[in-house]
Order: sequence, then C-alpha cells, then structure tokens
Amino acid sequence: MIKKYRTQPIIIYKLQSLLKRALLNDSKQDEIHRVLRKHISGYRGEQSLDYFYRYLHQNNLIFLHGLRILDEGYYFQIDTLIITPHFLLIIESKNIAGHLYFESQYDPMIRTLNDQQEAFENPVEQVKRQSYHLMAILNNFKIPHLTIESLVIMTNPKAITEFSSTYKEARMKVIKSSGLVAKFEELSNKLRKEIILPKDSKKISKNLIKIHTPDNPDVCSKYQINPNHLLTGVFCPSCEAEFLLRRRRTWYCASCKNNYNKAHEAALVDYALLISNTISNKSCKQFLNLTSTSQSYHLLQSLNLPFTGNRKSRIYHLDDLIKKTTSKEVASP
Repeated sequence: MIKKYRTQPIIIYKLQSLLKRALLNDSKQDEIHRVLRKHISGYRGEQSLDYFYRYLHQNNLIFLHGLRILDEGYYFQIDTLIITPHFLLIIESKNIAGHLYFESQYDPMIRTLNDQQEAFENPVEQVKRQSYHLMAILNNFKIPHLTIESLVIMTNPKAITEFSSTYKEARMKVIKSSGLVAKFEELSNKLRKEIILPKDSKKISKNLIKIHTPDNPDVCSKYQINPNHLLTGVFCPSCEAEFLLRRRRTWYCASCKNNYNKAHEAALVDYALLISNTISNKSCKQFLNLTSTSQSYHLLQSLNLPFTGNRKSRIYHLDDLIKKTTSKEVASP
C-alpha cells in the first residue's frame, strides 16, 4: 500500500523554468544543466525500483516515497521508507554509472569513469544518519522496540561495485536493483517477530506524512539571478522559443500560425516557480506582456484561483496551478 506517492521533485521544474527564462552566461548555464541532469537521473533511478517493489512478497507493506523531515535543526531525506510488520526499511537509491569503490566508513565512495576519478559522499554513512534521525522522530510517537534497517541500491545497470576486504558493512548494505528481493527476504527471515501492529503502521505513516516538509528552493537566489531580469511573455507550446501575441481572446504564434487558448497557464507556472506563488493583476500584466490590467484580470479570473483582497488590491494564489503541474502521481507497487 502506498501512503505517500513519489512525485517529480519540484527542483526539476524550477531548473527547467530557469533555463527557459533566465539570460545566462555559458558557465552558469552549463552548471544548471549539470544539476538538472543529476536530479532527473536520481528521480529516474528511484522510479526504476518500482518494478522490483512489486515482488516483495509480504502482506501489510506501506510505502512512503520522498520524505523530508526536520530533526535537530536540519532536514533529512529518505527516498523510500517501507514499513513492514517486522521492521522499517530505508532505501537510498543511487543512479551512478562507473566503477564504485568503498574503502571504509571514513572515506568517500570513489567513482572511476572514463579513466577519471571522482569522490562522492559515502551513501552507507548517509543511510546510517537517516536511520539515526528517523529513530529520533519515531521515539516521539511512543511505539517501542522498532527496528530500522537500511539499504543503498545502485540502480544504474552500468555500475560496478567493489569493497575493501575490511568494509563488511558496505558489502552488506550496498546492492544492485536486482538484489532487492533476495535482500528483503533475507531481512524478513532474520527479523521474524511481528513488532509493528497494523494500527502502529498507520500511526507511523500518518505522523511521518504530517511532519513531511517538501523542499522548495529559491533557484533565482541560489544562482544569483535577479527575478526582474527574467524573460517575460508567453512561450509558444509548439515552437517553445517563440513568444505569443494576445489577440481576440486567444494567444497567437506568428511563427507556426497556431492559436492557443491556455498558453498563459504555463507562463504563470514559471512565475510561481521562479518568483512568487502569489500574483497581482499588475504583475500578471507585466509578466505576460499584456496591454492592460483588464486583460490580466479576466485571465486570472478564468482560472478560478483563490484570492485575497478586493479587485484593485487583489492577490491571486497560484499554489493550485503549481500542484496541477507538479503533483502527478507515479505508479508504484
């Protein structure tokens, strides 16, 4: 049973909007592209595990995807938490290609790819920290005798793992995707005692979802981009780089000669992702390159957005528009 679905991280949408709207020099554009590729790769790695989750033969499993929780003043994130009657399982997925070497708990993971070496944070130590923070949170729920297990799953088929002879913990915790079912059965055979009752499972999932805080970074601030310098206007859904003209209650593309009735919705999503999740008639007029606030008023009204204030000082809330774009549920077991 899935209590919290996986959704594409909002950072992906934000970076895509930023690349579309910001005037960037080559180095900054390359940097943002690299970060975007990293997030997309990580997300696809998590998605790829859905195939293997369906083969976990045990009743009463609860899946929580993409948890982000505050503890001791810092947020910790869990790709997937599986609640079983016998134990909780933290899964950290890594979609990394190349030869991956684990020396010790004190050393980073070393990736060798195309004769170049690169150091990564040791994911074994990462899941140990996640376990520590999760246990601290769960202690507040007053459910005793919980056991937390953790795995690091290398989802990239081109990943080759190697471990030093003394780093047995990494050898036990780091597996490939295809090894998940066997490892899960191994844990289930080792931890046979039922310590988490169905009511406790529901309590744990309900409380974790309640304190989950989605990540919502300010990418303009992060990459030192002035929001006032972003490109304004409504992009053509077909030509992508072309701006549309507003005429006769529709949007017209002079390049492909097509009309689009709702093209402004995507532009407003860009505004919400990059600038603010609220917008006034005046700001809407400026961002969509309209000729009057009357036009922006009618466009915003047509979206049936929640608002505060009277007509002259009205502020529209764009959260529903963001959710419509970014909260698509992904199929899972």
